[in-house]
Amino acid sequence: MSSNNDPILNYMFQRNSDVLPGTSSRDQKGPVLSFHNICYHVKEKRGFLFNRKTTEKKKLSDINGIMKPGLNAIMGPSGGGKTLLLDILAARKDPSGLSGDVWVHGVPEDSNFPHNTGYVVQDDVVTDTLSVRENIWFSAALRLPTTMSKQEKNERINKVIKELDLEEVADSKVKSKGERKSTSIGMELILDPLILFLDRPTTGLDGRTANDVIRLLKRISEQGRTIIFSIHLPRYSIFQLFDSLTILASGELMYHGPAQRTLEYFESAANKTEMLSKTDDSQIKELANNFAKSTFYKDIKTELHEFKRDENKRCWVRKEIPYVTSFGHQLISLTKRSFQSFAGNPQHCINESTDALLPDGLPVSQKNIGSGSLHDPEEAVTSCSRVSVMLITVFD
Repeated sequence: MSSNNDPILNYMFQRNSDVLPGTSSRDQKGPVLSFHNICYHVKEKRGFLFNRKTTEKKKLSDINGIMKPGLNAIMGPSGGGKTLLLDILAARKDPSGLSGDVWVHGVPEDSNFPHNTGYVVQDDVVTDTLSVRENIWFSAALRLPTTMSKQEKNERINKVIKELDLEEVADSKVKSKGERKSTSIGMELILDPLILFLDRPTTGLDGRTANDVIRLLKRISEQGRTIIFSIHLPRYSIFQLFDSLTILASGELMYHGPAQRTLEYFESAANKTEMLSKTDDSQIKELANNFAKSTFYKDIKTELHEFKRDENKRCWVRKEIPYVTSFGHQLISLTKRSFQSFAGNPQHCINESTDALLPDGLPVSQKNIGSGSLHDPEEAVTSCSRVSVMLITVFD
């Protein structure tokens, strides 16, 4: 948390205008992200204690591409660099060791772009003891400006819940993995982002749920949003929903272009996709060189050259910006969520608190809170619930 006078380090954009080269504002359907010559190096220390040497290792090598409105998937084997590229495009990576340019095109000039992108992490940040609506409310309370009225925030929350088809379970606790993932997405959609990033959104989900999540993202992208996500070995029914596909292996670009033309490219290049699972660096380099010589890549470079000439693009700039809400507002929102969580499962909260405050191994019957004891757990739970409800009412 931070106050408006205590800014955090983040990225923001230099704004110019909102139209792509060669297009009118009517032709442009959403934001476009172009990235040029992206390289990323990390320093690693090797050797023994008194003979350690610092070496530089390249994690990404000359990555170029374009992400347009729709579903943009980044695939590849483990350690191939897909999450690293995602984080760079989302401006979540330390720029030290980073070279290249990332440009945004077609963004409305009056948009508050630094606060208008979303990032859904791989591990859900949903609170189990809260309902779907309460989880989304918490995100809205912290991230939407205080100039918005409570009614406006509630209207946006209801809109997001409807968009995610969560109306039937909106006031129930989050239960299934599918509901957890949809709620996590909703906590980012509350910002009405122009670009939404997701780190491996199908990880840990069964086939049916994973398919539902990607179909949900497809529906969201059809509203003019640019969805960019990393994914590992999707089934074919999911792959068919992709608009754009980027394949990385060992930090090298194997393919970037329309997802439905992927097979066409590998067939024309007489390459087999099974080679991507091999760890031979020479084979991976050969695949990368083949793509760099392909007509697919030449077309991309031509389009990237046009984007570079766009005078209305925005570029990433490292700058300090403040939070949209004050420290006091954040503290009240966090406190309210804590009491809501307590009211949702008071017995669990009591057990957790007593375990944290009192010595390990002490029997529950001997753990006292103040001068009283938990001889009647039901009475203690009821009393604590009443207090929580009263405090929630006060904070409302």
